Amino acid sequence: MISGSNGGPDGGGTEFTAEGLAPVLQEACTTAGLDCRGAELLRLGSNAVYRLPSLPIVVRIARDPSLLEEMDRAVKVARWLEAQDFPANRVPASVAQPLVVGGLVVTFWESVQDSEEFATVGELADLLRRLHWLEEPESLGLPYFDPLAKLTASLEGLDGVAGEDREFLEQRAAKLAKDYDRLDFVLPFGMIHGDANIGTSSAIGRDRLS
Repeated sequence: MISGSNGGPDGGGTEFTAEGLAPVLQEACTTAGLDCRGAELLRLGSNAVYRLPSLPIVVRIARDPSLLEEMDRAVKVARWLEAQDFPANRVPASVAQPLVVGGLVVTFWESVQDSEEFATVGELADLLRRLHWLEEPESLGLPYFDPLAKLTASLEGLDGVAGEDREFLEQRAAKLAKDYDRLDFVLPFGMIHGDANIGTSSAIGRDRLS
């Protein structure tokens, strides 16, 4: 996760700090008909995450304003998974989202519990198995998963790296991409979780089942 604590300006010039995001949180919650008084800042990184005390709602403000399409898809996936009675994060039924406030993308999620508690690896494996065999509607528009997309973007944004080190990393990434393309998958295409670990719940796309 990219640290956002340096306070640099993001979409629309909004400072990505607790002070800079306060009016964004206020406007977003007012638009959604929610009371943000006393909101608790849980995390400030690539996203700012707040918990509202008035309702079991978590507000997520994305640092990257280009994530609007991705967040819109995430909300649609959450609503569809709820309709399938799949145990996943829910979004409030009464809130139209995502919202764009101050050039930043805001989404609202139902809080599962007040304290952070991780699932076991076995529990996660069971959920992934169930997710893999769901057949999603085409209307969700899930993208095909590219496991090296973020790696390529990260390499392009590297600063302060010696030329020979950059060349080594780029060549290594290119080799991994070729090796991945040569993989022979036995199972068919299906829905997968692109960042499956016990501490995250985003990044759903389509790829070969595993």
